[in-house]
Amino acid sequence: MLWNEVSHIFEVDGSLRDILVRETSVSDWNKLISLSQQLGKVSYQSDGEDTGLPSAANLLDDKEHAHCMKIDLGGPVANTHFFDYVEIELDLDPREVGSQAALDKVLNFCSKLSLELERDVAITEESNPEAILLSYSFQRRCWQIASH
Repeated sequence: MLWNEVSHIFEVDGSLRDILVRETSVSDWNKLISLSQQLGKVSYQSDGEDTGLPSAANLLDDKEHAHCMKIDLGGPVANTHFFDYVEIELDLDPREVGSQAALDKVLNFCSKLSLELERDVAITEESNPEAILLSYSFQRRCWQIASH
């Protein structure tokens, strides 16, 4: 996918973009953690303090603390906050996706996540899961730009 085809999706407008995988389980979250460690530099904070990364089950069960796992993909950083078992949500700052190289890193991460979880992955507007901007089909093994 070429940057000039999707640059409008990553225009800086003050909002983030979300990477979503639906109908997930704790096992899928564990796969996300493992894949993230293979594809990027992972760091974790609990209540804003750097600490060791607990298991996905512990993170998802612990609603008393704020969690943030950052995955540095070599420029763009995807963050997840372990909100819910049933949906993996990561956020991206569009300011970090401003070139073909950065786009390739994001799309590579998303497509590998899709293949690992055997599920479709969508990039959406922030906090609006129905506003799909890009989607990766696990079955077809390809990206699609949403038509609005």
